[in-house]
Amino acid sequence: MACQAQAPVPGDHFQGQAPGEAQAIMHRYEGPISSVDLKEKSLTLKTGEAQLTFKVTAKTKITRGTAAGSFDDLAVGKAVELTVKHINAQGDEVTSIDIKSP
Repeated sequence: MACQAQAPVPGDHFQGQAPGEAQAIMHRYEGPISSVDLKEKSLTLKTGEAQLTFKVTAKTKITRGTAAGSFDDLAVGKAVELTVKHINAQGDEVTSIDIKSP
């Protein structure tokens, strides 16, 4: 019995993704802040052996548990959890930062 290739079904795409839209992949990073750049609005996290730098934008949601936070709350040594959306050919976007309590 021979197999035949089937044509794609119109509208067939990843759930939550519009046809033709670049696929977004969410990543989560945790660790202490090793530096904050006020001028560039960025922060660097130490995750294991790596130092990862992320740019914070006006769209980034910053929280302290259930309370709202701000970029001014970010400081060296504070433990944070970042959610980053990666879209191919468009770079990364930090969607949220949660500042963990000590």
